[in-house]
Parts: sequence; C-alpha cells; structure tokens
Amino acid sequence: MLSSTPHESLVHHNLQVEIHPESGDLIAIDTIHLVEDTRVISFLLHADLSVALIDDAGTLTKGALLQGSVPIRQYQVHFSTPSQKVTLKYAGTIAHALSAEGESSSLRQSTPGKISIQGVFLSATSYWYPQVADALISFKMQVKLPDGWRSVSQGRSLPGHNGWEEQQPQEEIYLIAAPYHYYNMAEGSTLAEVYLRDNNPTLAKRYLLATFDYLSQYEKLIGPYPYTKFALVENFWESGYGMPSFTLLGPRVIQLPFIIHTSYPHEILHNWWGNGVYTDIASGNWSEGLTTYLSDHLIKEQQGEGAKYRRNTLQNYANYVRAQDDFPLIHFRGNQGQISQSIGYGKTLMLFHMLRNEIGDELFIRGLQQFYKNYKFRKAGFAQIRESFESVSGQSLKPFFEQWLTRTGAPTLKLSKVNIIQAENRTKLSITVEQTQSESPYWLKIPLFVVGEGLNQTERHTLEMKNRKTTWVIDTATSPVSVSIDPLFDLFRRPDPSEIPSNLGQLFGSQKIMAILPSNDPGELKQAYQALVTQWQQRQPGLTYLWDNQINALPQQGHLWIIGARNRFADHFSHLVTNSEITQGASSLALTQTNAVHPNQTLGYIHSDSIEAIGGLAKKLPHYGRYSYALFNGNQPQITQRGEWEVGDSALSQRIQKNYPGPMGQIRDHSPLTDYTQ
Repeated sequence: MLSSTPHESLVHHNLQVEIHPESGDLIAIDTIHLVEDTRVISFLLHADLSVALIDDAGTLTKGALLQGSVPIRQYQVHFSTPSQKVTLKYAGTIAHALSAEGESSSLRQSTPGKISIQGVFLSATSYWYPQVADALISFKMQVKLPDGWRSVSQGRSLPGHNGWEEQQPQEEIYLIAAPYHYYNMAEGSTLAEVYLRDNNPTLAKRYLLATFDYLSQYEKLIGPYPYTKFALVENFWESGYGMPSFTLLGPRVIQLPFIIHTSYPHEILHNWWGNGVYTDIASGNWSEGLTTYLSDHLIKEQQGEGAKYRRNTLQNYANYVRAQDDFPLIHFRGNQGQISQSIGYGKTLMLFHMLRNEIGDELFIRGLQQFYKNYKFRKAGFAQIRESFESVSGQSLKPFFEQWLTRTGAPTLKLSKVNIIQAENRTKLSITVEQTQSESPYWLKIPLFVVGEGLNQTERHTLEMKNRKTTWVIDTATSPVSVSIDPLFDLFRRPDPSEIPSNLGQLFGSQKIMAILPSNDPGELKQAYQALVTQWQQRQPGLTYLWDNQINALPQQGHLWIIGARNRFADHFSHLVTNSEITQGASSLALTQTNAVHPNQTLGYIHSDSIEAIGGLAKKLPHYGRYSYALFNGNQPQITQRGEWEVGDSALSQRIQKNYPGPMGQIRDHSPLTDYTQ
C-alpha cells in the first residue's frame, strides 16, 4: 500500500509504452495504484485514445467530452469490491501541430503533444496517460522505441536505457524521444547527461562540465539536488522548458555560446524551485521570480552588475506595465508576454531582494534552506515562504508580504530637500523624500547613501517611510560630498527618468507612439519599412504612422520612430550615426535618444542597407528592449553589438559640495549570496 504522508505520492503508475513515430501512435498499458481502497476511480484521458480494462476488477464507463488544449474524455472504473489497483490498455494517435508561443514577435513555438518522425513530446497537457484528480504521482515506465531512438523523462533511467523511474512525488509524467546522440558524465551520486540530435562531443562536454558547476553552487546555497541526474535535451523546435531533472532547449538556443551561462543555470535551478518545491499556483507563482533572482540576477551580481540588472528590471516594469494592465503578484500564474513577465518575474525578483535586505544575507540563505528542506516534493505558496523566513529571523513579515503581494502599482520617489545642520562639532543631514505616485503611500525602508570626503568614506542609512512625505535628520561621521536615495535599485519602484538611459523598450512598451516613414526612399525600401510598422501594429495597437512629407516638425507628444536614412528628420541622429564608433560597419541599426527639447519623449531611429534584413529586424528588435542601441549585419540580420548609453546625474542624488575636487567614497553593491556559502 502507498503511504499518504506529504513526502510520498498518492498515485503510482506502472507503464509500458510503445511509440510509433511514423504514424503518431502510442500503445500503452498502465497499472494504477492508489493509496486507499475505493469503489470508483475517475480519470481523464486524451479523447482520441481508445481505452479498455484488461482485468476483471470492475466496469469502465465513458463520461463527458471536455475541450482543452487537446480533446479530453472523462472515464470511471466502478469496482465490485473496493480496490487500490486497476490496469488499463489504451492506444491511438497524438499529433498536434506546433503553434506560435507568446507574443507575435516570439520565435518560440509549442504543442500540447506530438508524436512524429521529428521527435516525441508528451506531457500532462497531452493527457497521454490516465490522470487521476490532482494527486501527486510516482511512476515506473518502460518505453519501446524504433532502433536508434532514446527516450528522456524525469528520474532515473532503467537498466538498458529502456525506460524511467521516479519514486518521489511528481506533478506529471513527461516522455521525450528522438534519435539522439547520448553523452554523460558522473560526479558522486549525480549523473549529467546530454542528448543531441547531431553528433557534437565538444558541445556536449561544455554542458556536462557546466552542469556540475551549477549543481555544486546551488547545493551549497539551498540544499542537496533533489534528483539523480540532470540532462540537457535538444528539442525538435525552438523552446526553453525546465522539467524535473532535465531541460528541453531548441536547436538554435543550444548552440548560442552565452546560453550555457544564462538560460541554462536558470533551468537547472528550477529543479529546486518549481520542480523540487512545487508551486501552489492558487496563491501565486513564486518560483519564476525566485529562480530568476538566484540564477540570472546572481550571475550578474557575481560579475559586479547586480544593481544594473535590478535597474533593468524596474525599467521593464516602467516600460510595459500600465495601471489598467497591472495585477497583484498573488494573481500571477505564468508568462503570457512582456507585461506578465515584468510583473511575475521582475516584481517577484525584487520582492525577494527586498526580503533579503530586510533580514540580512545570512538569515536570507537560512530561510531559503529551511523552505526547501520543509517543502521538497510538496506544494507551497507565499504563506509557506513567509513562515520559513519568519522562523529563521524571529520577525513578523506579514505586513511586508501583504503589501508586495496584494497591491498593484509601484512607488515613485522624489528627493525634495537636503540640508546640512552643524551641531556640536558634528554634521547632521536633514533629508526630505516624497512618494509622488497617484496611489496611496507604501511602507518603505529606503536606502540612503552618504558619500564623504576620502576614499573609504561612505555610509548607508535606512529611512523608514509610511507617509506621502517624510523628513529625517541623521548623524554622519564624515564630511558629506553627496547623498543618494536607493542608488543600487534595492526597492521595487518606478525609476525616475533621470536614472535610466533611453531604450528600445520605451518605444515598444508605449501605448501611444508614432512612426515617421521616409517618403523619398525607393519603392521597395518604402514598402519594407511600411511592412515593418504594420507588423508591429499587431502587437502594439497604439502605433500609428505617417510619411515625413506630411509634417513640418516632429510631434511633441508620445514617443517617435524615425525610420530610414533619407527621412527628413534623420538628422536628429546624425551625431550618433556619423560621429560614433559604435555604428561603424553595421548594415542595420536601431538607436534611441531622449529628445533634448522634450525630455519625456524618446526618439528611435531605424536604418538598414538591406531590404531583405528589414523583415528580420521586425521580429528581432522587440527582444532588445533593455538596450539603447542594437546593431546588426547581413540579410538575415545577426546582432553584432548592443548596449546602453551612460546615465548622467540622477534626480535622486544631490551634490552637497559641488566643487569638491578630492577623492570621495564609492557606493558598493551587495556581495553575491554565494560569498556566504564558500
């Protein structure tokens, strides 16, 4: 009998599966074991699969047909005497077409399930095995495939590599298969694997070595890796999926040299968050933000660019999220595009960063470790996260979590006034800060940095703020040169325009934007530029366009695209195009700048020497929203350079000694979390 303790599954599947890629068919026998005796088992199965009982335990009845991502049929087995086991045989075709995933500019596709000569992709959305209620499951699965094919699933490979087994509770069963080249490397009790569609031992070795590097790092930070293997698996379409104990990446993605140190560690870490501790989705999806914080953000933190990463996170929220589109974190379920990503990934990432600052680095790490230990292979939500961190810190964190989980919007800060007060040979500073957002004030703990005379003279203070406007008087141990509030972007907030460079995301995130097209370009080039704008209108309905000969001056409202080198208004960018070393040698380019006359207006410029490349720019440029410029070469435009302009003085900083010539302190970012686990 299966145990029903929280650490063991409630349903066990013993599967024998036969796959026929040429026809899209599968044939399967599944013996389902339950925890307790029952008179009725209800389950769901793909409606195109014919199913029958192959024992005399009871009677199978067919129920309603349901519509989802695939057609689904309800079934029940009625037992004459209570039973814990039933054996079913089913067969049929699962061959659903690939479709575009996410926004129209995305290169990724998806399918709810597909068996074909290109490969096999089966998951819970395929309903390829009988799904009993919402119970967690364990399984043993034998797989029969054509010669030269290999299968992949979560857990441990069966002897002879003819199937898979996972006894720890799972949310679903995956089955991936193709004619793979197989590579592996063992270290301790963990096996690293690579499954490639073409023979490439050099590429495989890079991934195998990186696997152990990241597994070691995350084990020190969080706790033991929860599976016996981790596999990189090449998909037969472009994807970026993280499954328990393996990741399924597209053929182009796998070849990109930077992926091994960006997306790849993110997918490995999901085995702790999301595929190790399961997400109680009803209370909000916390795992994407926490995974991003401890992988993407941590890597940048290790490179000394943590503050810049957080600034870009806040920049994305400001670019893409409007009040009518916003939603609280408890309502985030998954990535549905730029808006949901900016909230569900970005705001959640910042929540964990603020929590870290609230309780300190070492307690934050202990909280992560306790949460993982207590809820491994169990579902957990934000309530369990809060309890774990309250336990290690001894603090009540309820107000903190309630504010950031249930409110929409973000605070906007203004440094209103800074005065020096001399008293008894000591220096005091009077600091006034306002929250200028239209929403009610937030409860904030604002980092204030005082930079003093001398290389090591920097002080950090915390200003607690609950009202719309607050003044503090603080003591300083140094002679202050300047003060800055939140210069490291430690708070979730809407950044001041002076803190961020002009960027493509300001244009792609705008709800009202105009493109000005070149009337003097040759016909085919004019048509290509017009087609680019028309394509973008599908994802950005507020985008309109006109020709440059229809106006005498640039509109003053809204962001603007200026398109084409022969555009009457292209001279606004001549100082960048002709005098900048950045743009030399690029056949296609996209530049941005803030309009010097109207500082709230961002101007964008697009030019290409190749008519053929313009269609590629239409698809690719929206993916470079964080950058001030992006340069490409070739008819199939390949990125050659991208970057961000330097930012000048911030409105959230104030120079006290305007002409101070000597050395001064530096504002240093946080040490990486991994510094505490060496």
